[in-house]
Amino acid sequence: MMVYAVLLMAHYERRIRPTLLLCAEQKDSAAVSQGAIFNAAGYPVILASAHDINHHLQNTAFDVAVLNHTLPFLARERLARQIKALSPGLGVLVLHASGALGNPYADIAVDSRLGPTAILLGLKRVEMMQWVARTHAHAEDEYLVVVDENRNYVFASDAACRLLGYDRVQFLELRIDDVVAGASSVAQPLFDRFVHDREQQGSIVLRHRSGRLIPVHYDAEVVPDGSLLARWTLIEDASGSREPESDQGVKS
Repeated sequence: MMVYAVLLMAHYERRIRPTLLLCAEQKDSAAVSQGAIFNAAGYPVILASAHDINHHLQNTAFDVAVLNHTLPFLARERLARQIKALSPGLGVLVLHASGALGNPYADIAVDSRLGPTAILLGLKRVEMMQWVARTHAHAEDEYLVVVDENRNYVFASDAACRLLGYDRVQFLELRIDDVVAGASSVAQPLFDRFVHDREQQGSIVLRHRSGRLIPVHYDAEVVPDGSLLARWTLIEDASGSREPESDQGVKS
């Protein structure tokens, strides 16, 4: 985990224009500590109270709003709704300190008690959602996923989530190993080859949440931050039924 945090920090130090964060929170030691986490990873941070949101929406070109767990639950939901209503392109990362997420306006929600690595990974997922929205016009209609260097999913389109039977929150808790059939013998070698080649095409078998197997072609490429972006295409035979999969989870 420490290695991954260092990689994240190095990546964000290389950004031409770092993502500007607006951190809305009650002023307390926890809030200052979380602001320091973002600063250490190379993010400029504006600390603001909940009452300052309107001012910053109108006057500050920030990229992501971080709604801290120090804000009341209802305030976090109200602010997230307000931000999305006024500027849908802004990212919203909600940090909470309980098992109850329940914020339909958040892009990503993270339990702040999990620590800096989880918080930074949540922010990376928000950034990736913004990047995909800017660069892939029909992303939500494609089977499109992005994974980081640890094979964690950091983006999944609505179509990809539906294909495997998960909502987005559930999907982004998964790794490649969780959805590729025969992952122990398939996922690691394929990913290692991708890291070396920087692009890859082939066929794999995905595992639906129910256990049903779904053969797909994939076309993978590296994206600007070093993550893997893959498009899946369902494999069907001439009659419209999916091709049978091999026991190993890779088409021969």
